[in-house]
Amino acid sequence: MSKRTQIIVLGAGFAGLQATKAFLKRAPDAELTLIDTNTYATMLPALPDLLSGRVPRPAVTRELADIFPQRVRLVQDEITSMDFTAKLITGTKETYRYDYLVVATGSKPAFFGFAPKSGTLHTLHSYPAAEALRAELTHKARDKNHATLVVVGAGYTGLEAAACANHGYTELRSGLSILVVEKASDILTFLSAKGRQKVRTYLQSINVELRTGVSLAELSSTQATLSDGTTIDNPVVCWTAGMQGANEHIAGSFEQTRDRRLETNEYLQLPDHPNVFIAGDSAALSDGASVLRRAVNFAYYSGSRAADNCVRIMKGRKPRPFHPVDLGWVIPLGDMSLGKVFGVIPVGGKLGLRIHYFMSGFRHFGLVEAWEFIKTALYLGRAADRPDQEGSPE
Repeated sequence: MSKRTQIIVLGAGFAGLQATKAFLKRAPDAELTLIDTNTYATMLPALPDLLSGRVPRPAVTRELADIFPQRVRLVQDEITSMDFTAKLITGTKETYRYDYLVVATGSKPAFFGFAPKSGTLHTLHSYPAAEALRAELTHKARDKNHATLVVVGAGYTGLEAAACANHGYTELRSGLSILVVEKASDILTFLSAKGRQKVRTYLQSINVELRTGVSLAELSSTQATLSDGTTIDNPVVCWTAGMQGANEHIAGSFEQTRDRRLETNEYLQLPDHPNVFIAGDSAALSDGASVLRRAVNFAYYSGSRAADNCVRIMKGRKPRPFHPVDLGWVIPLGDMSLGKVFGVIPVGGKLGLRIHYFMSGFRHFGLVEAWEFIKTALYLGRAADRPDQEGSPE
């Protein structure tokens, strides 16, 4: 009896899920393993909405066992080493051998050497992290001492977090200030000056303070200090100032971007390792001229292409180049939005918000969860899971 081909997919984000689904269809005789640190998949674009309450929290995740048939071996493990020469993956629980590998481990926060003296430096990169931020913010917003949400970084995620917090904590805003600090001299520099001013004006209208040219200098459990010398008592700090590829456990030296995304060839293969494919945020995906931004659409289709090319090589066929298609972007900011469909058609206001929630539903992993996002797209005034309406702590 011949040995079955061993295929491993690392990471259950958009790229990893699409790769696994593609392998199920195109490699029916292979032994397929999906490894992730969690037992569930997360709708990552919806994590800021844990602060807005527009979508019920259970709709943000779905168990992997409910997505895939039993043919897929689902493994919850934390990877500590990847040796592409030995074709060996090592985790905290087990060692895994493969014939073909898709690395789709995604991104993690980049702190650029910053570490708090004490207390918690929150992020929005995972479901547990978003839940922890919501829990502390809710607790402190209900406390008698005035609290301040300090968002570090005024990119997509930072501004969305601030706007979502304003939306979800409306009834507690008298005890909560929201401050966004950005080290650069301006925000969202890819926007026109008019677009940037529109964002600034909106933030001012919802009483969210924005400071540019300022960064977080120090953090303790009771106080945050900014680079301009400002001190903030009773802070809740959310770091959104940068992301980097979660590729630190790879043995050997490989070409990477400054944010640690791995360079691949046009077929998404790792140079010198034709049986290893890189997809999603792990890869320095390119349109031929420059490295693309991190986006669900690029992760989704790169995962599918990586698996398709892997199967083609297994069958002795020529792989196909990955040609990214930019469907556009939307920055949802509470009651307003900015975006471009297909990178050309401008959208904004409630239409942009509806597109954001609709696409989150369209790309979701389950029908029940997807319907929750569609309902929010249809009724933006929905208060499905607002943190300011939770019962007061004892």
